[in-house]
Amino acid sequence: MSWTVLFKDPKRIEKAVDRLRPSTQVAFRKAIQDLRGEGPSPMGWLTKSLSGEMAGLMSLRLDYRHRMIYSAAHGTLTIVVIEVSTREGAY
Repeated sequence: MSWTVLFKDPKRIEKAVDRLRPSTQVAFRKAIQDLRGEGPSPMGWLTKSLSGEMAGLMSLRLDYRHRMIYSAAHGTLTIVVIEVSTREGAY
């Protein structure tokens, strides 16, 4: 079963990814591929559910500094990528 991955603001996400180091860009593409195949908690990635103002969202660690924030709708098998930024800027 495969999941659909959408981007909340595709142009903003694309710009953010273009500013990343090449190794982090590769990690982003691999993370998207794994999310499509395995769902909101792909094996081999550090993911966590967020709390507080961001309750209901999840964070995936791309590298030591960068995070991808996303939500998963289990009823429709859809993952929406909301933010790609540094840890400081994401939360």
